[in-house]
Amino acid sequence: FGPSCPPLASGRGGGALAAMMEALGSVAIGAGSLFGYNRKNFMYDRKMRQEQEFQINEMRLRAADLWREDVRDMTELTEKKMDSYMVVNALQLGFAVTMFVEGRLETGTPQWLLWLYMCTLSGAFMFLLLSVWLSMHASVVTQCSSVRLLTQLVRPPVPSWEQIEAMRTYASSFEAVTTAQMLRIPMVQTWHEGREAGAGGLSGKWDAEPGTGAADPWGLERRGDDLYELAMTAPTGARHVRLVQEASRHWKAYDAFSRVTMTLGSICLCQALGYFCLGYLVINDAAPFAAWMV
Repeated sequence: FGPSCPPLASGRGGGALAAMMEALGSVAIGAGSLFGYNRKNFMYDRKMRQEQEFQINEMRLRAADLWREDVRDMTELTEKKMDSYMVVNALQLGFAVTMFVEGRLETGTPQWLLWLYMCTLSGAFMFLLLSVWLSMHASVVTQCSSVRLLTQLVRPPVPSWEQIEAMRTYASSFEAVTTAQMLRIPMVQTWHEGREAGAGGLSGKWDAEPGTGAADPWGLERRGDDLYELAMTAPTGARHVRLVQEASRHWKAYDAFSRVTMTLGSICLCQALGYFCLGYLVINDAAPFAAWMV
């Protein structure tokens, strides 16, 4: 039996070595499969991330366009009101000028009636002229404020070259991830991280500050919940609404006093018409009862 022992020992050693080589081969095949699986996931995530970036930029631009339209609507409201005021005031000014020229009372009209007639008519003319000036000034200030808001403060978030370049990911970036990410075991590591399928790719802490932490398993994407254009804010508290409210301080006074002077001018014009009718009925028609009714 002595001569046959070395071949037996050699056979056992060869079997162990073959089993070891087979195990190493299986590990290598498994590692290669995991590497290919994770690299494919990485490239898919990079593609989806780029499409998401494009969609986010488009949504931000649409939100900015909506805000700019809101600014135009809020400022054009004052402009349209001022245009209406100026039309009404211009018509009443025409009436006042016509009464100055054609509405002369006959000789024999009491002096107190002439004084009241001329004072109210002159007051109507001055108030209406002042209202026209205030309306014009309010319209000009509103237009200037709208231009300033749209050209300086409420601008569309057009991405810069650096931002566009940052949307691009090279395939060689996969080489920069950790070995644990390259050989990440499906399902097992997801369960170990405490996440569920379909819960998203957030790999950072759930209570992390907005804009911090990674939003993908590779640690390459930041969270975007701090993007102002995509934040869920009430319309009354939006930044562009507050800017318009602050800018309206420059034309609110002109708007308010334009309405006040237009009201006073209309009242004075109606009083002047009443005094004219009173003098015309008393002197020209000699109808005191009709004048008393007026």
